[in-house]
Amino acid sequence: MKTIEINKKGNWDSFWTDELKEALKIAENNEVVGEQLLLETDTFKVWNIQLLAGKSLPFHKHSKPYFYTAITAGKSRSFYSDGRIDETAYKKNDVSYFNDLNESNYFIHNLENIGTSTLLFTTVEFKK
Repeated sequence: MKTIEINKKGNWDSFWTDELKEALKIAENNEVVGEQLLLETDTFKVWNIQLLAGKSLPFHKHSKPYFYTAITAGKSRSFYSDGRIDETAYKKNDVSYFNDLNESNYFIHNLENIGTSTLLFTTVEFKK
């Protein structure tokens, strides 16, 4: 996985449209981190994400430890609540783990498929 920062934290002028800023405002409490909840237990949730080329997952909040696996290769862009914008290239089976998230250390972002193929991810979110 390779991530490139295309917009710096705190810069709201370059790529941020009024529509994106408004979508970010209303997503502050959106904790739906995938498209489909596949399984939920007392300790974790398993989510599926299937993004066709050109489609987006809405802004959502990550406030619990989680990891995701890229089932397919592809490219994405994410706009973050601090103004940063990243573009990421995934290889099949790439994994990323965020173990230090909580209600006071969280992030909000969206996920846009900027590639030409469908992006598939499995996300496991821990409830502790």
